[in-house]
This record gives sequence, C-alpha cells and structure tokens, in this order.
Amino acid sequence: MEDPVMLLNYAIAFFSLFTVIFFLLLFLRHKDEYNVPPKRTGWRPTVSIVIPAYNESEYIRESLQTVVNLDYPKDKLEIIVVDDGSIDNTFDIAKSFGNKGVKVLRKENGGKGAALNYGIEKATGELVATMDADSYLTPGTLLDLLPLFDEEKVAAVTPAVKIRPSGSIIKEVQRVEYLMILFSRKLLSYIDCVPVTPGPFSIFRRKVLLELGGFDEKNLVEDQEIALRMQANHYKIRSSMTADVYTEPPKSFGEFMTQRVRWQRGGLRNYWKYRFLIKPEYGDFGMFFVPLNYLTIMAFFLLLGLLIYHTVSMPSYVQYIFIEALGMSVGMFTIIGAFVVMVTMFWLYVTVRSFDNEKVKLRYVGLFMILYWYFMVCYNVLTLWKELTRAKAHW
Repeated sequence: MEDPVMLLNYAIAFFSLFTVIFFLLLFLRHKDEYNVPPKRTGWRPTVSIVIPAYNESEYIRESLQTVVNLDYPKDKLEIIVVDDGSIDNTFDIAKSFGNKGVKVLRKENGGKGAALNYGIEKATGELVATMDADSYLTPGTLLDLLPLFDEEKVAAVTPAVKIRPSGSIIKEVQRVEYLMILFSRKLLSYIDCVPVTPGPFSIFRRKVLLELGGFDEKNLVEDQEIALRMQANHYKIRSSMTADVYTEPPKSFGEFMTQRVRWQRGGLRNYWKYRFLIKPEYGDFGMFFVPLNYLTIMAFFLLLGLLIYHTVSMPSYVQYIFIEALGMSVGMFTIIGAFVVMVTMFWLYVTVRSFDNEKVKLRYVGLFMILYWYFMVCYNVLTLWKELTRAKAHW
C-alpha cells in the first residue's frame, strides 16, 4: 500500500496541474478576444453611481473628480455620495461637489452594505454602479462597460480593477496580484463563473438588486455575497478587461493582513452559505467553480501540513546539506513539483504580458513569486485561528 503522505503529495500536485492547465486551455480558446474592448453601442441608460464613504477625506476628492469627468451624458448620470457617519471632513469635501451634480446624503454609521442600500433606495437610474470612495475612474470606463449588458439575464458587469504604479513593494506585489485576479475573472466569465462584483465600480441592473433585497448589511464581503446570490438566482455576470478603474490598496503589511483576513473569513462563510449551489442546475458555477473553491482551501492547508511534516521528519543531513540532499532524492514528486512551478511561472508571465500598458517591472513579478506564498500562509492561518476562536470581525 502506498504511503498516505505520498498519496496526498500526488493528489495536491495533480490538483495544482489540473487548475493551471484548465485556465491555460481557457485562455488559448479565447486568446483572440479576451483583451478586445466590446464595440460601444448607442445605448445610454440612466445610471446612478452610489458611493458609500466613511472617513475617506484622503481620497474622495480625487475620486469624485474622476466621476464628474466621465464621458457620459450629464442628464443621464446621477451621482450619490452616502456619508456613513464619518468623523472627518468627508461630508464637507463631498458637499463641495454639489455644483457639479453630486448629491450627498448622510446617515448614522451602519457599515458599507447599509450605506449602499440607503443609496440604492434613493437612486433613480436604470443601472446602479457601486463605487468605493478610494477608487478612480478613467473617462471611458462607463461606456466600455455598457456593451456587456448584451442580454436581459446579465445582472451585473465588473470593471478592470487595477492598482496604480507606486514603487512601494507591498503595493507593487498587490498590483501583480490584482492583474492575475482580473485576468482569471475575465476567463471565468466565458463559462459564467464570475464569483464577485468588486466594490470599485461594478454596475448592476437596479431592478435585480431590488428584487434580490439589496446587499447583505452584515456580510464581511458584501460584493462577493451579492454575486453568489445572483448566481443562485440564475443571473449572469460579465467582466471587462479594458474598462479601467484604479483603487487604493493597503499601504502596509498590517493593513494588508487585516483586509485579507476579512476577505478570507467572509469568503469562507459565503461559500458555506451557498454550498447548495453544487448542483447540475447551476451549471459550471455549481459543478466546477464552487467545488474548486472548496478543493483549493483544502489543498492549501493540506500542503501547509505536508510542508511542516516533511520539515519535521527531514533527516538531519538533509537539513544541513539541503541542496546536495535534494540532488540525492529526486523522484517523481520532485519532477511534478518542478513542473507545477514552471507552469505557474508561465501563467504569471502570460498574465503580466496581457497588460502591456501597465508596464509591470520584472523585479516586482519576481517578488510576487517569492513573497506571496508566505503572505498566503500568514493570512490563511490567521483566518482559521480567528474563525475557530470566534473573534469579532469588522467591516
């Protein structure tokens, strides 16, 4: 009988290869179309942009300036800022845009989901765009997103969320990550498996939001939960690679960890809540994407456990003469592992090359490859600890 540890090694290697190769094949199938902007149409619906804001005085001025500069008929555009009980001068800055058509509402602090719902109730547009107050649009963002509402069942369209170049290591590593997420989300849209409607500037059919009851006000990642609810109700979500929106990432490792732990905790809860989607009636999303998420989480913690096991059980000569010992113990698993790493590096190369205008420096791509595994270990272990100890979560 095979060693159970070795069987787990092979299972994780197979899963990794399957996932990477699946996305590569999906890319090859759509390589001539994924990065081509959809042809703009003459459709100009009324659009309400709802911007929840809590203590965003550092960013909201520039954010609102990009909104009022949108290339879109002003009589078809409604801009609503919902100040969620800020204690800085966010409200005053937003009010200064009143002469540019910005409506500013104020309410007691209740969280982002509550602020979004408050704004959506006041909105009058056929479409509603939700926008984080630390995000920045490009003039053509809205016009590039509208053509993706190409059928009635499309309930939401997501933009190309990116991070501006900064020179900061922590921000540049996240910048590479955001490009990978964007690239993967676009490919997933071809099989109707988009799992999130990002806060920076996703656009929704207002009637669908109202039909579904708006955003979950107690959810840690309300933009993911609403997407899963749409999938559960057989709506479609499209994704753009060319409608650029830039967002502010965490500035420090501590802020990054806080954000990612919240995302991970919210994600775990959401996918457990929507586990009923694993049925043929939910198509590829239910039979492929949701199980893939469960398997990814399991594979990560199994891999972490195996690494700890191998380190603890490693003979002393391997620990002290690591490189030489590796050369003495090359086996099938070592070969598979090396292949997985090479395929992953190729995937990262394809991703970055897909965004020629982003000019990502090679050193930051290398740092991403080196550092991101350790980042994942930190925030996933912390996520598990906080969930097991029922630590209070903040949004």
